[in-house]
Amino acid sequence: MRNLVNFILKNVHWLLFFLLTFFSLYLFIHNNEFQRSKYLSVYQEIAGRVYLVSNSVESYMNLKTINSDLMQRIAVLEQEMRDSKKAVETLSEQVFPIDVHEYESVYSNVFSFIPAQVINNQIARMDNNYITLNKGTLAGVREDMGVLSPNGIVGVVISVSPHFSKVIPILNPKYQPNCKIKRTDYFGTLSWDGKDPRYISLKELPQHAAFNIGDTIVTSGFSTVFPEGVSVGTVEDTFKKKGENYNSLKVKLFTNFSALSEVLIVVNALKDEQLNLEKGENDE
Repeated sequence: MRNLVNFILKNVHWLLFFLLTFFSLYLFIHNNEFQRSKYLSVYQEIAGRVYLVSNSVESYMNLKTINSDLMQRIAVLEQEMRDSKKAVETLSEQVFPIDVHEYESVYSNVFSFIPAQVINNQIARMDNNYITLNKGTLAGVREDMGVLSPNGIVGVVISVSPHFSKVIPILNPKYQPNCKIKRTDYFGTLSWDGKDPRYISLKELPQHAAFNIGDTIVTSGFSTVFPEGVSVGTVEDTFKKKGENYNSLKVKLFTNFSALSEVLIVVNALKDEQLNLEKGENDE
């Protein structure tokens, strides 16, 4: 307390100077309309910039929560879209029995999705790229479940613990899913050459397969991992290696693996039934 009194006594002239200065400014601004408007204008500008910075910082801090909420909503919307598609197909079959819908997929309503976050992502290795997710068996994740980004295909789950799962992405030559040209339905296998993570090849297309530059590549639906029609990328070029009797396409991926943070894990409710049937376990 004594130190505070000594400080005030020692600097009383400066304190008096600032006090009189502020009081003079107050009288000057308060009694003059023009100066008061200028003051308010400057104050609002400074306050606005401070609030802008504060809001930007707060928004940045909330990005993780916002992204999680968005992925949860995407999962719900994806499920609603497939349910709506099934309802339309059912209604069409009632109005036009035994038509082209007879040959369309009847599995559009059996897929659900588990939102997850990427906590480790390796894309720089030639044949050892893997992705780790923050969801495991406690969230319903199992081996051989497909993984999607908001833009397209990512990979498939190969191992699971209670809280985490390991994914082998399509940017790993050990995983080569079957995909097709959306416009013509000609199919082949995806294969990464270990070079550019933005591109992948669709190989083993028959020589007579019709395609155009810009065609969209999607999942074929020939497995229990992915629904039919999940986006992969677009055709940018074609090539054929010497001695090969099939075509290969250079595909630009929709999924940006370099900035992958939020994904959806695909749950196929009829997977076991299909696999058992294909293995002959249901034969009587």
